[in-house]
Amino acid sequence: MHLRSGERICVRTVDDEGIPIVRYGTVASDNRTNGPVAVLFDDLSGGDLVDASEVERIDYDTIELHLHGEDLLSDSVLRAGLPTMWRAEANLAGLTVEAMFPLGDNNAGIADGDTWVLAEFNIAGTTHIVRATRSASSPTTVIVRADRANRWDGFF
Repeated sequence: MHLRSGERICVRTVDDEGIPIVRYGTVASDNRTNGPVAVLFDDLSGGDLVDASEVERIDYDTIELHLHGEDLLSDSVLRAGLPTMWRAEANLAGLTVEAMFPLGDNNAGIADGDTWVLAEFNIAGTTHIVRATRSASSPTTVIVRADRANRWDGFF
């Protein structure tokens, strides 16, 4: 993967206790090989070398929250807060969402099959939809993410 200096990236790893960690940063220098990538992490001073296989480019449709709690989908008040949590994670990653428009009664989203369509926002003329769904591998985990709106596919 070719990474350019200044690109925003994330690295997903686990800490010493096995707890998942997502760290955001910026590529420090061009990397044209599959060798280590020089990264300036937002939460550390100085740089670090990271294996290229662990680095992911950041975009609005790559930010995901994995939250434990079945009630996050079943309770409308909790569900209404999920887009704000996703937006905060996007901001932490260095992405800006100027305006987000909640959907549904009391901003609690609209059921769309097994998922909930929670909010929409526009970036450079492209509409994105914030959705929440249960994880296929862990039914007590809720995944919140944004996807580009496909008006011919599903709800939008």
